[in-house]
Amino acid sequence: MPTRELPARPHLEHLKKQARELLDAAQLHDPEATARLSAVGVDASAPRLADAQHALALEYGFATWAALKLHVALMSGDAIEAFVAAVRAGDADAVLSLLAKHPVLRARLDDALPGFDFDQTALLTAVHQQHRKHIDALLDAGADPNARSRWWAGGFGVLDFATPELAEHLILRGATLDAHSAARLGKLDRLRTMLADDPSLVHARGGDGQTPLHFAANVDVAALLLQHGAEVDARDIDHESTAAQYMAADRERKEVVRLLLDQGATPDIMMAAALGDLTLVERLLRENSDVVRMTVSDTWFPRKNLRAGGVIYMYTFGNTKTPHLIAHEYGHAAVFALLMRHSAPWLQLVVSAEVGDAATMDKLLDQMPDRKPQMHPANARRLVGVAVRNQAEALRLLVEHNWPIDVPLDNGQTALHYAAWHGNLAMVETLLAHGAPVNVFENEHGGSPLAWALHGSLNGWHRDTGDYVGVVKALLNAGANVPKPERPLEATKPVLAALLSHAKKP
Repeated sequence: MPTRELPARPHLEHLKKQARELLDAAQLHDPEATARLSAVGVDASAPRLADAQHALALEYGFATWAALKLHVALMSGDAIEAFVAAVRAGDADAVLSLLAKHPVLRARLDDALPGFDFDQTALLTAVHQQHRKHIDALLDAGADPNARSRWWAGGFGVLDFATPELAEHLILRGATLDAHSAARLGKLDRLRTMLADDPSLVHARGGDGQTPLHFAANVDVAALLLQHGAEVDARDIDHESTAAQYMAADRERKEVVRLLLDQGATPDIMMAAALGDLTLVERLLRENSDVVRMTVSDTWFPRKNLRAGGVIYMYTFGNTKTPHLIAHEYGHAAVFALLMRHSAPWLQLVVSAEVGDAATMDKLLDQMPDRKPQMHPANARRLVGVAVRNQAEALRLLVEHNWPIDVPLDNGQTALHYAAWHGNLAMVETLLAHGAPVNVFENEHGGSPLAWALHGSLNGWHRDTGDYVGVVKALLNAGANVPKPERPLEATKPVLAALLSHAKKP
């Protein structure tokens, strides 16, 4: 039974504010707020924003926050807003109801409406959800099965995302295979016919500006494309990456990568580490020993077009990953050991910390004067990268093994800035305990770690899970100066309360 009643014209922003206020109150240990969260089975000692939203939805009589959001959108009177909300919620009945009630929506079915990700259409959104009833509702209403997204680097179609089973259904409903989807779905005979009719298709640009070779599902498809003149090192537009780089993280397509390499594709150390190809790793190290220091970053994979999304490895392996970590994650022990042997002691220390190998770290330090790592300041910045990735245990191991903590990035950002931004109390306490300067200001925004914690409580990547109150208290107790901006400080209420409480101390 609902315990609250929605207004006649509810607004989503007002409900979001209510959820945030409930969370803030619970974090301040307000008994009523704690009771409200406990009533829905939430551990009120460590609530998240999603918990507060769920509790609020139940109080208004809805099973989920998503259901409440959809209801509000339907009540808004804005047909487009309601339609987008219904599509995103995967509610086929609501979609059908809206299409019947607002005929104007049928004319917008193939538009990239506000609220759809990456300039997609409603049908593409439904295909991402793999929701057959929802898809059929849109197709029955007149959605074009061949409409593509409007993504700047190259639009995607429904067959670029659908599972093989769903793809067959979409083809029956009118979706047309192109060279990219035929390559992705492994339809070798169809692809061969397409290329015979139009050889230029081997160079066609599809989603993200990829070629059909980027989509190749297996060795046979890739071989066919190469036989017809596919450029083995052609790069897509959005990520400026080759087909081999696109496939490097895909365990199911490693044999395709090997074929591409045999046919002249340019290898890199990340690709070789993922393949577990010891011979290739050895060759790359002989050709350029510096590649052992490579990370998945703009530094090592610079973008030619600043609008591009960065090398595809950022999305497949993860930003700032090293070849060591990739080899370790893929279970290639021999490659990992080889990379470690070719790494400077400081790099071995970082990698050992990231895989949790304290024993190796101790052995390394025993071989160093005064057990202190020797390195160029640029290499000492790796600690900031560990903090960026929110790796509290790796950071603790490094700091406790004498890693320097006072070397910032070129823009002045320190490990403490990122620890505070994440609301990671364990990292903050580790850094403070080892003398990290607390009143240090970076150059990009002019903020201190305390300022980053305040901003992070509202906007951080981990704002729903970070302990920002604990971080702010730790920074203040360590002597952090409270920022004095031109306008009032912005942070969550519990964080602002922590600031006020500290200010009142004698």
